[in-house]
Amino acid sequence: MSNTVFMSIKLIHINRILQKIKNHEFRSKKPKNKFDYIIVYVPMPLKELKYILKVKEPIRTPDKILVDGYGNVEFNNECKEKYAYPIENVYEIKQSIGLTELKEKFNFTAPQSFAYGEKYNSLLKYIEEIGAQKLY
Repeated sequence: MSNTVFMSIKLIHINRILQKIKNHEFRSKKPKNKFDYIIVYVPMPLKELKYILKVKEPIRTPDKILVDGYGNVEFNNECKEKYAYPIENVYEIKQSIGLTELKEKFNFTAPQSFAYGEKYNSLLKYIEEIGAQKLY
């Protein structure tokens, strides 16, 4: 899985994504390197890597999102620079990876903003070995 970043997304927002209520992931910063996949770390109460989002090129304010979805109107009305990553597909990692295992085996720390995949090459290989199931 090349062109990957790790991001923390709260459980309430991941549930909205799973229910197809939320169709963009919003960020105030854009990583310098282009990416196609977000590996999602779900913080409290789960504390685990659990999902992978296939995303498209971000929409940047003042450009507008042209579809309905959770947070889209707020993004369209935003004055500050923000980015909206359209979610194309969602995958569930077949066996979620808890924070203790992430720290011990991969020296992984939960990303505050994002972390590039190449920082955790062995973790990316491990996720590929476990596999992921396409939800949509």
